[in-house]
Amino acid sequence: MITHKEMQYIEAWANKIPMPGLEYSKRVMDDIKKCYEKYKEKYMDKDYTFILSNGEEINFGILNINLCHLFGVDYNNIKGEYFDDYRRDILHIETSNFSSFDLFESILEYSDKVIELDNDPSNKAKIINYFKSQIKCNIFNKLSDFEKFNFLTINYDPKDGKYDYENQKMLFIPSNEILYPYFMMGLKVDAGTQDKEGIRKFVPSTLLALQDSKKYFDNQEVSIPTKIFVSDNFNLSTYDASAEDKIKLLTMYKAIINKYCISNRINISGDYEAILNDIVNGYQKIKK
Repeated sequence: MITHKEMQYIEAWANKIPMPGLEYSKRVMDDIKKCYEKYKEKYMDKDYTFILSNGEEINFGILNINLCHLFGVDYNNIKGEYFDDYRRDILHIETSNFSSFDLFESILEYSDKVIELDNDPSNKAKIINYFKSQIKCNIFNKLSDFEKFNFLTINYDPKDGKYDYENQKMLFIPSNEILYPYFMMGLKVDAGTQDKEGIRKFVPSTLLALQDSKKYFDNQEVSIPTKIFVSDNFNLSTYDASAEDKIKLLTMYKAIINKYCISNRINISGDYEAILNDIVNGYQKIKK
């Protein structure tokens, strides 16, 4: 269970928070390694295409350069001059021209020494915020079974004028957590992966455990996935949402609009309109 105590440290640098001890740190590092194995199994060199109920197609993938950010490793901090000796002596990174994925793999390879130094009170060069990484791993694991059609999509735009939200989306799922009822994966367009046909590819930009969820749902367009393609260099797999899957997702959204007293902004078409009337607006009873 995610606690408020863990969440209060999530935005801090590792050397600015108390270390959780060897056992906690080892458990979190093991979780990071398991998440990396899941990444290799489900995402490495694979592309996902989500077909949504509003007619939109989202091309999605996770690149190896996304892994540090996904699992709470602060690449921009660790690549700084302050950690030059640490990178050379502990992580055995000899060059200044290294990628975030190079750093990620080195941390996993020399994880025992990293954990030891992070929990040594006399060592000031600490690199892992274990509270943050634990929460990120929990969210990643929960949002890694897309083929089960257990998530909804938000075309997120809070209309606050601060950013260009045109290329941003949120995937969300119930967390089964008491204090943070929803997990979200923020997506952004990766300009470096736009292909010759102009197809945009989304990559993860953030993982969130939400306590105040209403602001992410209120006045935001929501859609449900209806079909998923998973492709690599050799195979293309297709998954279709069943009627039961669709009803389950609409029921999930109905619970959200009832809980937060927000307007119905789901975007569906065709036969989904009938389901929406039955499930979300409650105009008729569904006959089984």
